[in-house]
Amino acid sequence: MGKPQPLLTIDCVGLEKIAIVINANRGTKLPGIQVLRGIAASLVVFAHYAGCFEAFSPRYSWIVSRRLGDLGNSGVDIFFVISGFIMVYTTSGKAGPSDAWVFIQRRALRIYPLYWFWTTVLLSFWATGFALKTYHYSTLYMINSYLLIPYFNGSSFDPVLVQGWTLSFEMLFYLVFSCALFFKFVRWKLPFLLVSFTALFFLGGILSPDGGMRYLLTQPIIIDFLYGALVAEIVLRLPAPRNSFYQQMLPISLMCLGGIGFLYTVMIHAAISMRSIYYGIPALLIVLGAAMLRSTPCPRPLVFLGDASYSIYLTHNFSLMIFYWVFMHLHLFNWVLPDAVIVPATIITIIVCSFTYLLVERPMTRYLLFKTKLSSSL
Repeated sequence: MGKPQPLLTIDCVGLEKIAIVINANRGTKLPGIQVLRGIAASLVVFAHYAGCFEAFSPRYSWIVSRRLGDLGNSGVDIFFVISGFIMVYTTSGKAGPSDAWVFIQRRALRIYPLYWFWTTVLLSFWATGFALKTYHYSTLYMINSYLLIPYFNGSSFDPVLVQGWTLSFEMLFYLVFSCALFFKFVRWKLPFLLVSFTALFFLGGILSPDGGMRYLLTQPIIIDFLYGALVAEIVLRLPAPRNSFYQQMLPISLMCLGGIGFLYTVMIHAAISMRSIYYGIPALLIVLGAAMLRSTPCPRPLVFLGDASYSIYLTHNFSLMIFYWVFMHLHLFNWVLPDAVIVPATIITIIVCSFTYLLVERPMTRYLLFKTKLSSSL
């Protein structure tokens, strides 16, 4: 979509913390989908470190020269396709005002509290002079940041916690999807979403060019959610799996084909300008393959990585800021080999940020679910 990215942001992780708990009438879990979320979050971290060395290191980097860091741009597409898939898949058979109200409450509960927490932490660093000393935030900008309403800050529409730009699109999708539930589009969710987002696109076109709503309504990245909804409609119509060799080979082949599609993007300059094609379609194939695997077991560490992916996404920039500060003050960019640091730094950051899931996100979510008496499933 051609959106300029500051150093510590990337087209990545939109991010909805999914509890992969499928509705009772289906009675199955999708560990493969959860693993994909963890992989997407890891790609984002990797891309940030690659971008950091690209911007500040004079040393040669094979990772940077081959544009492998750009693969991190695919993270947000994977997340958005997963969101579209999960929302349709888990609401199969649900409709009506009551279901719509419960749905939007649960989505808001998943997105906002943890985002507010880490936004407040970052603003605290800013207010006390520990970080972001050159930034000047207006009250209106900070309010819009907390609400996930895009607001032009002089250079972009990113909120204070820059990763939140993807969450604005998540909330837009949830609001439109809740309307599909409200009006009881049980079998017509995908056509309703397609018509609704098309109408919103044209509506955004007549709004102020500098307005946040025009930015939000006219970005083609929204198509990724529709890809996910299409995946759900396909999977819901597939026969029950028989765990035969040939049935297992098809989803694996689809994921491999999607992976090849992602690798192909490193040879395309500015692939992000047509991301709904270059990143969206491979993401569709990978999510479709993972969903077709149904309840096929996956390694528990990878599933845990998916559990922690939202926390990793929201907090990894804190680790990256520390890394950047240390390397700049010790002049390490001038002599450290980038390829010897990028991967280890990525792994360490993922591990450290995973602890924030255990220490912050999981206790917070359990407390809020207990207080609101809402289950974690859809």
